[in-house]
Formats: sequence, C-alpha cells, structure tokens
Amino acid sequence: MIEVPVTSAFVLSHTGPEVYRGTAARAFLNSLDLSAADSLLVQFQDTWEEECVEILNRKYGVQEYCHGYLSKNPSAQVIQLGGGLDPLTIDLAECYPNARIFDVDMANTALKAEINETVGGPEISFLTANLADVPSLTEVLSNAGWRPDAPTLLISEGISYYVPKEVYRITLSALRTSGGCLVFEYALPDELLVGTPKADIIEDFFTRFSALLDLPFTMQRYADSEVKDLAESMNGEVEEIVTQHQLEFRRTGRNEMRPVPNMGAIRVASIRFA
Repeated sequence: MIEVPVTSAFVLSHTGPEVYRGTAARAFLNSLDLSAADSLLVQFQDTWEEECVEILNRKYGVQEYCHGYLSKNPSAQVIQLGGGLDPLTIDLAECYPNARIFDVDMANTALKAEINETVGGPEISFLTANLADVPSLTEVLSNAGWRPDAPTLLISEGISYYVPKEVYRITLSALRTSGGCLVFEYALPDELLVGTPKADIIEDFFTRFSALLDLPFTMQRYADSEVKDLAESMNGEVEEIVTQHQLEFRRTGRNEMRPVPNMGAIRVASIRFA
C-alpha cells in the first residue's frame, strides 16, 4: 500500500465507502495507507464525530453539484484545483467518460497518476502547477488540452482555506468559461458561528488544526456574502448555497447531527457563468 502524507491521510480517513462508488475510485482509496493519520486521529478524537459529519456532508454537496452539471453537460471540461489524493476526479471520469478532466495540484500528482494507472482507472490529465501563478497554471492546462473557450466545471473542495482570497479570486477568474460552473466549498468565519449549537467545537477544531499545519497565514474562511461577491466579480451568479443542515437531510433523509438550520461551518455553493 502507498503511504499518504499526514494531512491528506487525515482528511481521507473521514471518507467512508458511501462517498465514492466507482470501481476505480474505490480501488484507488483501498490502495492508500492512511496510517499516518493515526496520531492526528487521537488528537482530534473529541471532535471526530463532528468532523466526520461536516466532511461527509461537504463531499455529498460537491458531488451533487458536479453530477448535476455533468449530467446536462457530459462532454464538458472539468478542472479540480488542489484535490490532493482524493479520487473525486477518478469517480467523475468513470461516470462521464466523454468529459475531459484535469486534476491540478502543486504536489503528489505524479503519485496520483501512478496509482490511477495501477488500478486501471480512467483517462485523466494529472498536472503539477502552482495554483497562485496564473500564467504558469493556464499554460500547463492549455498544453494538456484545456480550452478556455469551452464550458468548464471548476471544482474547489478543500482548497479555499489555503489560498489568500484575492489570489484565489484571480486564479478562479482566469479559469472561468462561458457556460461553465464553479463548485465552491468553504467554511464560515468564527464570528458567524457565535451562538450556534456546537460552535465552540468547530471553532476549537479550526484553531487546533491551523496550529498543527503551522501555516504562515490565517486559514481563509468566507461569509456567504463574500461568496456572492466572488461570483459577481467573475461575472457569475450564485445558484445556490447549501448549509450543513440541508446537506445532511439530502444525504441521509433526516437531520440527526444538524437539526438546527444554522448549525455547522462548512457550506457548498454552485456558481454559474453565462
């Protein structure tokens, strides 16, 4: 099995069999050794249940929007930004074989390509590029066959936290295409969680996780209004923003973990471009 870096292993360890159903995507996950996350799981054991439901709900929402767009545009281009070793693109490629899929990150893309080939996965362009360097990023994508004049589904899951907002806005704006869509996953800032049930648990998790990563900047978190401003700056329109309360109900048909509408930090937005 292939050992996964600790932070990637931590996130992927929350991903159960309900998330990815494609043969290659499941085989990809099963080939990963996530034991590097064991020490972190012990540290975050007290918030484990809350983390699991937030991540499972977010993944459900991201997939729901991706499938919604690709079911109507099965030959569209797809760009996932900073997906790490998560097999979302592999799962989508299995479902939509006519889509042209680009999986872009700053590290581990060669490893991801190797694993995908080993498990007999679908054809995907795994590309290494600096997501903050737009000229280099667009050149890498164009050389791999991406067309800026064709509809593109942009997927931003698990990455909005780590790129300064203005830098990320410039990157996303450079990749938006007419007839395309952006699936944007993000977390609310602490001040919008104050007074909501279990807000203290969520705030504590972000504080501890930020300290663990030792980032040279504050983790980026967005208010819904900022997401709407982001869409407007890209000449797009927010179709929908779904909360944890809505996501849990869509995923399970009930609200056991998120019974109150404003509970939870992570949300998913669908932004359409004319």
